[in-house]
Amino acid sequence: MRPIAPLVACLVLAAPPSRGLSAQDPGERSALERLRDSLAGVTDSVALLQLEAATIEVAKQDRTNPLIHLRLGFIAYRLGELAGTKSHYDDAASEFEWATELRPAWPYPWYGLGQAELAQGEHSAMAIENLRQQLGLDYLSKAARAFARATQADPSFAFAAVDLANAALTQRVRPRLQVALEALRLAAASTAGSVPAVQLARGRVERELGEADSALAALRAYLTLGGDSGVGLFELTRTLYFANQPAAAESSYYRGARLAGSVGALARYRADLALLADTVDLAAFDALGSGPARAAWLARFWNRRDVREARVPGERLAEHHRRWLYAHRNFRLVSRHRHYDITEVYRSGQAEFDDRGVIYLRHGEPDARATFPSDLRRVQPNQSWLYRRPLDGDLVFHFVARDDAADYKLVESLVDALGFRAAVRATQTPDAGVTELYASREQFGGAYARVARGGLMAGTAIADERGAGRHAIATGTTTDTHRQRFAVPLEPVVSDFVAAAGTTPAGQSVHVVFAIPAHRLAPQPGGNAGVLYPLHFRLLVSDERDSVVARLDTVRVFSARQVLQRPSYLSGRLTVPLRPGVYGYRLLVNTPDLLAGQLVRRDTLVVPALDGRAFTASDLVVGRSGAGLVWLPPAAPDAVPAVDTVLLNPLDRYPSGSVAELYYELFGLAEGVSYHTEVRLERVGGRSLLGRIGGLFGGRRPPVLLEFDATATGPVTRIHRGVSLRGVSPGRYALSVTLTDPASGLRVVRQRRLQVVDAS
Repeated sequence: MRPIAPLVACLVLAAPPSRGLSAQDPGERSALERLRDSLAGVTDSVALLQLEAATIEVAKQDRTNPLIHLRLGFIAYRLGELAGTKSHYDDAASEFEWATELRPAWPYPWYGLGQAELAQGEHSAMAIENLRQQLGLDYLSKAARAFARATQADPSFAFAAVDLANAALTQRVRPRLQVALEALRLAAASTAGSVPAVQLARGRVERELGEADSALAALRAYLTLGGDSGVGLFELTRTLYFANQPAAAESSYYRGARLAGSVGALARYRADLALLADTVDLAAFDALGSGPARAAWLARFWNRRDVREARVPGERLAEHHRRWLYAHRNFRLVSRHRHYDITEVYRSGQAEFDDRGVIYLRHGEPDARATFPSDLRRVQPNQSWLYRRPLDGDLVFHFVARDDAADYKLVESLVDALGFRAAVRATQTPDAGVTELYASREQFGGAYARVARGGLMAGTAIADERGAGRHAIATGTTTDTHRQRFAVPLEPVVSDFVAAAGTTPAGQSVHVVFAIPAHRLAPQPGGNAGVLYPLHFRLLVSDERDSVVARLDTVRVFSARQVLQRPSYLSGRLTVPLRPGVYGYRLLVNTPDLLAGQLVRRDTLVVPALDGRAFTASDLVVGRSGAGLVWLPPAAPDAVPAVDTVLLNPLDRYPSGSVAELYYELFGLAEGVSYHTEVRLERVGGRSLLGRIGGLFGGRRPPVLLEFDATATGPVTRIHRGVSLRGVSPGRYALSVTLTDPASGLRVVRQRRLQVVDAS
C-alpha cells in the first residue's frame, strides 16, 4: 500500500491556476502528472476518501480553481477503479466537467472527462447504452467528443489523441473515426508526433478508414521511433494484408512473432491465435520460451491448415486476416457485458466479436444467408447461415439478437427467434407464424422445407432441426475450415495403391488413380487435335502431424477427337515415392479457370516397408481389360516390359461375367521358396452368393475362388492372376488375397473393394 503523503505533496506543490484562457502552464501539467502517477500506485481506498474529503474542503473555499477540480476528478476516478462502482466515476465526470467550464482551452479537463465517460459506459445497462448510442448520447460518444476537444486544445497532448483513437475504434454506430484521424494527424505534425503511441493509434485509424498507404507510413514511423517491435509488426501485418501485399504481410507476421517479448505483443499474438486455437494449442503456445520457437510453432499451426485444404503455403494465414478485417467491421461487440437467454446455450467468452464473428472467423463466408423481418414483439432480429459440405453434411447456424441489436448469439433452432415459451409451443403445435418463419429458410432444404410445408410432422421436423443445430454449434465452434469452392463440382472417382518403386526392394511409391466425368468439363478448341481438356492436379501427402512429406503440382492436358459425352471419363495416375509410415493425402483437381474442381481427401494411408527384409506384400491392384488405363512397373533389364503391364480400372466397376485382373507384389522370400495363396470374394454387407449356396451343405467358410501354392522368384515376386466374375450377381464386393509363408506361419492380407454391374 503506497503512503498518502506524496499525494498531499502533489497538492501543495501545484502552481496556482492561471486566470486567463490561455493554454495550460507546463508547471501545472507537471503537478497533475505527478498526482496521477502517485494515485496509480495507491490501493488504500480509506486514505483516498480522506484525501478526497480534505480536497473538497479546499474546493469550497476556492470554487473557481480548475486545478482543484482536476485533482478531485482524478481522485474520484482512482476510487472508481478500486471500488468498481459507477458512482465514483460519476463524481469524477462532474469535477472534470466543472474544470472544462472554467478552462475550456486546457486539454487536461477534457481528457479527464473522456476517461470518466468511458468508465461510466462500462458500468451502464447495455440496452440503455445501445439506445443512447443511436442518438449520440452514450458514454462512448461523449468520451470521443471530450478526447477530441482535448486534442483540439493542444495537438501535442498525446494522451488525448491516443485515447480518442481507441474510443473511436470501439464505436459501432457512426464512429467518429474521421474526427479522430484529423486529431491524430494534427498530433503527428506536432511534438506529439515523436511519441510512438500516437503513430500506432494513427496507423490503426488510417487502416480503419481504408487509407492503407497512410496507415503503413504511420506504423513504420512507430517502429522507427522505437515502438514495441512485436506490437508494431503485428499491426503492420494486418495492414499489409489489407493493402493486398500478402508476401510482405506474412514476413512481417513471423518476424513480429520472433521479436515479440513484451506483454502487449504476446497478448496480441495470443488473442489472435485464440480465435481458432483450442486449449491444448494455447497451452503449447504459452509454454514456448523463445521468439524463434514461437515463430516456428505458428508456422506449423497455419501450414497444417493449408495442407488440410490442399492450399498453397500461406493461404490460410492470409484468409484469416481477411476474415478478421471483415469481422472487425461487421461483427464487433459494442459492449463487453453480454446477457444470455436460456435458449442461448453457447457461451463464447468472446469480448471482441459476437457469435457471427466467431463462426465467420472459423469458416468464412457462408454459402447462403437468410433472415426474417423482426417486429421485436414476436420475432427477434435473426440471421441464418448455411455452409454446404457434400462429404460431411451441411451446417446451418442461427443467430438471434434479443436485448442488444448489435449482439447476435447462436441458438440451436430457428424457432428460438420466437423466445423460449413460443419455441416450446411451436414444437408441439406449429402455427402459421412458425410456418412462415421456416419458409424464409426453405432453400436450405431438409427440415426447413418440411416445416414450411406444414402438416402433422412439422413438430417432429423442428425437433430434428434442433438436434442438427446443436451438432452444428458443437462442430462450428471447435473446428475451422478454408474450403476449396467451385461453381461446378467435378465428382472424380479416386483410388490408390502402394507398390514397389523399382525391380529391387529399394523403396515404395503411392499411386493415386483418378477418373473424372468428362461431361462436367468445358472443352477447349484443340485445332487438329480436336478438343482439349486441361486440368490442374495438386497432390499433398502429409504425415500424422499434417506436415507435408510429398507434393506434386502438375497440369495435364487431355485431348479427344470430339467433345466427350456422358459416360466418358478422363483417367490417369499420379505417383510419389514415400518412406514407410502412416499418411494422409489431399488431391485437388480443378480447371485452370477455377470454375470447376473438387478436393478429395484420404485421412489414413498405411505404407509398408517394401524392402524385402520382412514378409509382406504391396497393395492389391485390380484392373480390367479395355478400361483404358495401364501401368508399366519398372522392369528388369532383361525382361520384356509387356509381361508386367498392369491393367487398371479407375472406376472399380466390372461387368458380370468379366475377368478381374489382379496384380500384387510379394517381398521377403528367397527365390524358390514356396508360399500359399487364397483369393476370396465376398459381398459387402452380407454373405456372397457362393457362400449362401455353401451354407446349404453345411459350409461356414467364405467362398474360396482360388487357393494354390506357388514359389517366389526373387527379392520381388510379381504376381498376375485373373479372377472370373462369371455367375456373380451385381453388387458391391470385397476381393481379398491372403498370402502365407508356411515356414514362419506369417500371413499377409490385402483387400480391394469393387462393384459388379449388369453386363447389359
